[in-house]
Amino acid sequence: MSFDYHAVAGDYQYRALNSGHPMQQFWHRGKLVMIDQLVRPHLKQGSRILEIGCGSGNLLVQAGVRGSFPVGLDLSMQALTFVRSRLNEDEDKKDGISGFACIQSVGEALPFSAGSFDCVILSEVIEHLDAPQATMEEASRVLRPGGRLLVTTPNYRSLWPLMEWAVDCMNMAPKMAGEQHISKFHPAGLRDLINSSGLQVNYSGTIYTLSPFMSLVSPEWAMRFLMKELGRRSTLGMILVAVGMRR
Repeated sequence: MSFDYHAVAGDYQYRALNSGHPMQQFWHRGKLVMIDQLVRPHLKQGSRILEIGCGSGNLLVQAGVRGSFPVGLDLSMQALTFVRSRLNEDEDKKDGISGFACIQSVGEALPFSAGSFDCVILSEVIEHLDAPQATMEEASRVLRPGGRLLVTTPNYRSLWPLMEWAVDCMNMAPKMAGEQHISKFHPAGLRDLINSSGLQVNYSGTIYTLSPFMSLVSPEWAMRFLMKELGRRSTLGMILVAVGMRR
């Protein structure tokens, strides 16, 4: 692994969500809407949720429902320390989570027994891996029957390569092209990866066709358009979104 993920601030995604460029804020806020639509409806009290490569924990915190048990896993101890502080706050709420864990590890060798989780989140992770199949198979292994795996990754058959170039040129994020992003996916390729990991594709679509650009004019219009993107299941968006279910 050539990129130093330990050099990325542990609160990077949290700051991008709350105080980044307007399009950057929308980009991260839209993923919370995705969690609300595709993950939270299938969780309940007692559900165990794992996010592999949790970063600042934006998605993991959003996924938590009353009485659930979220687990954040990441390479970066800075990120895990920040996520721990956020989950501590949620645990203290009257209607918050029932407990949590933060673990420093890698997705290729998850330190959990088979069938441990009701939901696994793998968001913008597999493009960073030389061999994403190993992490996908591990994610599948730790899911209970009927459990769901949410996967997102850039869509290289969209405007994403242009967006990646622009973000790199403007230094809006740690350099992606050629350094962080080493595995490239398109819609059929992601579905094949999920199926070959022993999961059944339950949802396949994309987000961020026009909505990020609309956010520069009206965040409200952009959010409404994002909801339509989630419903249409098109192949044109810059981020692939898929849900696999454990048989």
